[in-house]
Amino acid sequence: MRKKELVHTHALLREVTHYLIENEDMPAETIATYDALGVRPSSIHKSKRNHHEAIAALGDSIEWWLERAPAANVDRPVN
Repeated sequence: MRKKELVHTHALLREVTHYLIENEDMPAETIATYDALGVRPSSIHKSKRNHHEAIAALGDSIEWWLERAPAANVDRPVN
């Protein structure tokens, strides 16, 4: 994957994570591993590997939370 594509994917996953934290009661602490990396989508000077690690950390955080999310939210329509 090209760096531009990695940065775009990183930005999309960050938006999904932000949505889950703001609207779905995902604890902000869930992304502590991601925060510790210090790589943001706007960090274009960082390497492809750094963005790949950030994507993996966000993906793992989202997966972890979705596995533990209350089942009541599953059938609720998205606004």
